[in-house]
Amino acid sequence: MPTQACARAIKSGRIVATLAPPVIGAGGCGIEAPLRLEAIVLADGTVIPMAPHALIRCELAEAIGEWIREDVAPLALKAGGGLKMILGSQGYECRGRNRIAGAKLSEHGRGNAFDMSGVVLRDGRTLVVERQNEARDFMSGLRSAGCARFTTVLGPGSDGYHESHMHVDLAERRNGYRLCQWELR
Repeated sequence: MPTQACARAIKSGRIVATLAPPVIGAGGCGIEAPLRLEAIVLADGTVIPMAPHALIRCELAEAIGEWIREDVAPLALKAGGGLKMILGSQGYECRGRNRIAGAKLSEHGRGNAFDMSGVVLRDGRTLVVERQNEARDFMSGLRSAGCARFTTVLGPGSDGYHESHMHVDLAERRNGYRLCQWELR
């Protein structure tokens, strides 16, 4: 049964997503009411596909939609004529943190995390987190906007597991603690 957040996310017109059946995994993994996030709809009606689609919690889908529309798309406009596609989107995956067996459950295992490796711009260029120096202004803006919106942002320099992508999540921590670790070199 879809939650209010799922209904709100789909009706918003800001994302293209389909309801997915509940996911139940081992060791506490799962998503009670997941969405398959397929694309973001920009304010001008342009549809920005996610490659691949990401299975995530509805609340995270809403947050990603707002982030792409309000922050990432304007950065892409400055960098190269606009946003064409989101690359390397990774959502639900039942696993421990950093894919280490026996580690604490990753937010990916709850459908509460999203990884993005880069974007394709309308001018044909591909900007990837792994090669952040090729688009330093864009990556700096991406980092700042992500850290303002999400409770966790990990990227290059945070640890050896996030050198090739940007991880964002909505993990709830005591006292509203936020984690923003991405070293722009």
